[in-house]
Amino acid sequence: MNIDLHSALRWKNPPDSYFFTCILDEVISGYVESLTENEKKLLLENPNDFDSLVSGDWQEQLLLKLTTSPGCILIKSGESFSDETLRCIYALYCRSIGLLNNRYGYFFDVVDQGLDYTKQAIPVSKTRSSTGYHTDSTAKEYLPDIVGLLCLHPGAVGGDSLLTNAANLYDHLLQNHPDVLELMQKPIIRDVITPGTTNSVESIKENAFPIFSFPIEGFTFRYMRYWIESAYQKTGQTLPTKLIQGLEETDHYFSNPDNYLQFKLERGDILFLNNRFICHNRTAFENNSSKTLQRTLVRTWINSEKSEVLK
Repeated sequence: MNIDLHSALRWKNPPDSYFFTCILDEVISGYVESLTENEKKLLLENPNDFDSLVSGDWQEQLLLKLTTSPGCILIKSGESFSDETLRCIYALYCRSIGLLNNRYGYFFDVVDQGLDYTKQAIPVSKTRSSTGYHTDSTAKEYLPDIVGLLCLHPGAVGGDSLLTNAANLYDHLLQNHPDVLELMQKPIIRDVITPGTTNSVESIKENAFPIFSFPIEGFTFRYMRYWIESAYQKTGQTLPTKLIQGLEETDHYFSNPDNYLQFKLERGDILFLNNRFICHNRTAFENNSSKTLQRTLVRTWINSEKSEVLK
């Protein structure tokens, strides 16, 4: 493993001191408000074709914070903009990072659809349940580099965001449970939940990849405990004892308050996180009686222009 890279990813102090918050750059908001209706339509419907991007010091700072520690950034834009303007501001920031993936739509509204992910193979983002710590995408062939979230409505109760660092977890396991870490670097099956794919025993067995790996893109952590356990259940296989130990130790480490950030996104907040080493979670939430004010986040999967973004 590249020691210098690993050092650049770890949180070295209490997480709160590393969480980087900035105020919306006026250049971005001013530029968005100057766009024509056709330009806004292109930006929101076909963002990868929108090339009229705005560069500046903010862009370099944004990318630095995402590719090294802390691996996450929160942009406060305030509550005064309309939903459409917030979506355009968000889309412009997303495109400044890279190309957007379209397997769930370029901009996927994360709202409670009254579904239960424990009863059918659906993304947890379609429910109001706590998600558990995870990285996005359970598909072997595709991993977003960056996950973006725009908050349009925070919901009535709950729905806090939680972030933790898998590079620190790797050090913990290496020091205390090296045999477990070795197993977590071997292919492990995951359930198949991507829309349009076949959920079968055969497809699940083929959907196997490590929790920890070190591809050309660098340190990579891919995790959601529930989809690992459901994959073993559906294929009739028994979870290896050391894998159970690894899952338990991972969840125990992530649940330690010394190891995670917790905060509530407010209207207009834009959160970006590195999906290769920052794990995220959400507490369960409740909406109020108004359907127009239900908790609504807009999720985007982003890859560098060198990645196979459209898979």
